[in-house]
Amino acid sequence: MAVIDRFVSLFGVPEFVVFHLDRFVSEGEMGLVVGLNGEKCSVSEIVARLNCSLEDAQVLLDACYDKHIVHREELDGELVYFGADFYELLDYVCKFDEGYPLIDKDLRKALDQWCYQVYAERNNSYLDSLINKEVVDRAPEAFLLIEDLDEVLESVSDIRVVPCNCRKLASHCAKPTETCLSFNDSITDRTFGRSLTKEEAKELVKAAHKKGLMHQVNSDWRIKGPTYICNCCSCCCYPLRLAQEKGTKGVFPVSQILVQRDDSKCSHCGACARRCNFGAFYVGEAEVIVKGKRRSKVEFDLTKCWGCGICEEACPAKAISVIAG
Repeated sequence: MAVIDRFVSLFGVPEFVVFHLDRFVSEGEMGLVVGLNGEKCSVSEIVARLNCSLEDAQVLLDACYDKHIVHREELDGELVYFGADFYELLDYVCKFDEGYPLIDKDLRKALDQWCYQVYAERNNSYLDSLINKEVVDRAPEAFLLIEDLDEVLESVSDIRVVPCNCRKLASHCAKPTETCLSFNDSITDRTFGRSLTKEEAKELVKAAHKKGLMHQVNSDWRIKGPTYICNCCSCCCYPLRLAQEKGTKGVFPVSQILVQRDDSKCSHCGACARRCNFGAFYVGEAEVIVKGKRRSKVEFDLTKCWGCGICEEACPAKAISVIAG
């Protein structure tokens, strides 16, 4: 079997990418994955399999580890390496390869569709367990209100920001992409991105808030500490796209609020409708008179509200409020 064919099989490369493989991996990187052959190997074993020097093997391994082409772990006191897959490589490439936006638009669209399907397949059972109230191995996401931001960030010591892989892949909107925050022990030697102070992190989240992005945090953050804050849109965000497909509102992501609108205060300016990610606020067909001027009536459908809370601050008339749900 040719090296490329074996690599495609071992690395889980989708068929439509094969013609474009040189855009993602080099011959040397493919050779390493093929040499590992789905096994966990020490550096000395890799040197023998690749018939190269120890120095060359280590350089290649370090580069492939950074790119998520291989993983490593300690086994019996020795570092061993083993192959990752194309899904993990794509996550790295879309975030940190400056040439990724230059890839053909149709190819990027196909990559997003494929990557989302893989994400859905890997998370469907987790969401089913949440729906069925079964024990799960990690807490689900929860919407974070902007007024709780200070409390979250004051409880962490290390902060790193990286690009949002969802918006980098999907590109369904023009909202900011450098918006994903990792904290403390969730920051690894492959998180990359850049370090932020607490004040810089606060400013970043507030800027994302103004752009209409919702905020999500691990729902057990008050017990186990914050792991991340993601600033999300509903059109690109993989978790929210899957949540809408699965109908997991209130379960994934968790919401702890109920949105209310005081119709007597509403000026029907449409600010909430422009900001709402789920169509809960929308411009209807009816008209109303506000201060002598005719306006299209802004409707509110509570059944479509997911409880992210970003509508409250957008209302100039203070007609929207949130209460504990």
